[in-house]
Amino acid sequence: MIELRILVDEVDYAALSDWLIPMLAESMKDGKGGILGEVFHKNPDLAASMARTVLSKMTDRKKEELLLQLMDKHRESILRAGRSALAEHRTGIHIASFSATAVPPQA
Repeated sequence: MIELRILVDEVDYAALSDWLIPMLAESMKDGKGGILGEVFHKNPDLAASMARTVLSKMTDRKKEELLLQLMDKHRESILRAGRSALAEHRTGIHIASFSATAVPPQA
């Protein structure tokens, strides 16, 4: 088994929100997200606009915390996507698991 560590030093949160909003809206359908979840599910453009606005007001640290929470919540979907991409490229590599943690900025 090999452990691979990748340090991400920059995230385009606006672009990431475009990718995450449909996933979040889908997870909120069928009453799982209450009234607001139903509104977001039925109006993905509104959800994306609101997410971009909220992200623009958040500190980088809060954005990192949010991203870590989302990665943890959607761990299986992320693993499936990674496994699928590796299989598509016939790498012979299978991802067993992944973890993500915040690290202090390097000087």
